[in-house]
Amino acid sequence: MTASAPLPPPPSHPPAPATGLRAPSRWLAPCVAAVVAAGAGIGIGWLLWAGPDSAAAGTGVDNAAADAAGACQAWKRVPSLDAVFSDDNDDRISHYDRAGGAAALAASAARLDSRYDALGKAFQNVSTRMQTFDVKGAEAVAAEKKVDALCADRDG
Repeated sequence: MTASAPLPPPPSHPPAPATGLRAPSRWLAPCVAAVVAAGAGIGIGWLLWAGPDSAAAGTGVDNAAADAAGACQAWKRVPSLDAVFSDDNDDRISHYDRAGGAAALAASAARLDSRYDALGKAFQNVSTRMQTFDVKGAEAVAAEKKVDALCADRDG
């Protein structure tokens, strides 16, 4: 049996800390993952606990009314369908976005409550006209007036 080499003597002073950025410690990633998982679990649990007809779920008669109101408010800020395709680029884009958003809100209201079916269909007609560039003429004006009338009836 051979003798092992003797151990080196301990350093006379502690090692100096490394300069520059420190490598992340091994426990950081699992801790961050645990916090994210806990947050996601709490959020999903809250939605499940709240039930299908709560404000958290985004369904129900109250949310349908809010979606219909939002659709009509957005529509009031669109001057006319032919203005959606005007020459002024910034205005055109904002009008198009507002009209599309109003149509999406009206469709949501119609899905949540059948009382808003007519509003949803009227906005669907307007949205289809925008997508096909059929925004001039008597039929386009009639589609605009129908949405205006339904929104006016809704505002009461």
